[in-house]
Amino acid sequence: MLDKNVRKNIKLSVKWGLFAAFIAGLVALYYWAGSEACRSFAVFSGSLGMFIYGMNLMSNSLQMIAGNRLKSVISSLTRNPFAAMLTGLAVTATIQSSSATTVMVVGFVNAGLMTLKQAIGVILGANIGTTVTAQLIAFKLDDLAWPVLAIGSAMVMVCKSRKNRSWGEVLLGFAFLFIGMKLMGDTLKVYREHETFKHIFVNLSQNRLLGVFAGLLVTFVIQSSSATVGLTMSLMGTGAFGEDPFLALVAAVPIILGDNIGTCITAVLASLGASRNARRAALAHTMFNVFGTLIILPVLDHYCRLIILTSEEPMRQVANAHTLFNVANGLLFLPFIGFLQKTVLVVLPQSEDEPLTVTNLDKRFLATPPVAIAQAEAQLKQAFEIINKKFFKINDLLKSADNGLEEVATAATTMDSMRKQRDEISQDLNRFLIALAQKNLPENLGKQVTRAIYLSKDLEIVSSQLEKFVSLLAEQTENGRTLSDEAREELHLCMERIMEIYGSLSANLQLTEKETKNILHQIYSHSLLNRAARTNLLHRIKTGQHDPLESIILLDSLRSVDSLLSSLKYFCEHSMYKF
Repeated sequence: MLDKNVRKNIKLSVKWGLFAAFIAGLVALYYWAGSEACRSFAVFSGSLGMFIYGMNLMSNSLQMIAGNRLKSVISSLTRNPFAAMLTGLAVTATIQSSSATTVMVVGFVNAGLMTLKQAIGVILGANIGTTVTAQLIAFKLDDLAWPVLAIGSAMVMVCKSRKNRSWGEVLLGFAFLFIGMKLMGDTLKVYREHETFKHIFVNLSQNRLLGVFAGLLVTFVIQSSSATVGLTMSLMGTGAFGEDPFLALVAAVPIILGDNIGTCITAVLASLGASRNARRAALAHTMFNVFGTLIILPVLDHYCRLIILTSEEPMRQVANAHTLFNVANGLLFLPFIGFLQKTVLVVLPQSEDEPLTVTNLDKRFLATPPVAIAQAEAQLKQAFEIINKKFFKINDLLKSADNGLEEVATAATTMDSMRKQRDEISQDLNRFLIALAQKNLPENLGKQVTRAIYLSKDLEIVSSQLEKFVSLLAEQTENGRTLSDEAREELHLCMERIMEIYGSLSANLQLTEKETKNILHQIYSHSLLNRAARTNLLHRIKTGQHDPLESIILLDSLRSVDSLLSSLKYFCEHSMYKF
């Protein structure tokens, strides 16, 4: 696996390389075909950039508006394959991005919040949902784009709330999408009579695999399947594929098929460095689209004849071809999700040392905040589990009266090992949460990030207090001081009550107001009991009824219990959804 800095430098080099190639292309075109061709290519490139930017702006803003509801919908409404497919369809149609949906799915699988079978169902639906964009483009709402641009700009500049500004950005994205589409079509009209242009599209109509490869390559480069579909529709609308409607469609449809495969690259990139199960989800997405393409290519002529019957409008034909393919492909594979899952497991088999769930805080998921929060919460649960083990270790020490120096020293060593593990998790989590908090998040997502930061710090404090408690026991044991059975049992009961409270807190990261009040009441009651125990102990010490050495151990231990209860109180308050 390449170092992060190396990967960053490679990405930067590739971006500068593409920019240099673009400039070199403009210069070459100027000397080869003249200034007019150079200007047309520059306008086309800018139009395509506007189209892609509009699509991304609209998608990202819709994700921000939907907020954490996306996470709730995707992770909960996937009980069976059909429900999972409908969920993927609805979410993708809402946020206008199949890539965003599949990246979310990869993130949820990586965090252990979704099974591979559920993920495949959602991906099937996402492929159908992404066709909504093409159908929207086919309506040719160019004239509507300019007033929408004006309204969106006004909302972004005037509105104070983040949600209203996001709605303004949605309108801006919508306007940029159609303006870019219109400008692309206008510039492509200049090229459609060019011999080189004609030769390219004759080859595409004759060589279907070449068309698939072209669609795949374009989507791979521009990282947007919707942009590839939009470009293909624009070419179709300007007559670039030729005068014969049937041959034009035969040339265009393979590009759409290749586009479906090319869009998988986003999920594949998101899965790199993630858990094996997350990579399986990305692989399932790729296999699904590849299998569908291999099924449709041999019957492409019949498929195109069917599509021509759906509309006389060339652009609408491309949109319908895109929609019908994804719907048919999804319904075809829906009954065979189990088979697809087994096939993926054969390609990426379960390794013996593979954990059931692996959480990987990858910064690529920061681009999709609901996924990033799900990842952070899964990492937080790992820290919960480590501290839970610390509680059990302390409880085991207090249970037995026969624990000597060796047993206490072993427990202290185990606690130190768990501390290192917890520190590693906490450091990664804190860096990830701070990076997420620095993004411009909606209020509800911002609250969740704030809560996660508080909880992470609270866990660090609780963990440190437990380590101090064991260190205290180890120190007293080394000095030859031991607790009586009665005193040890008293501490054991205290720790068991604290474990019950901690268990209630760790069961749910988002407590309701009623749950918070119940747990705070338990903490308060236990604090009163602990205070009474300390008062009684001080009284016994003053009256000479207690062993002085044992008194020191008990006083320090009860003070540690007080500190734990105080930390759990803050922990409980921070677990509430509302601050």
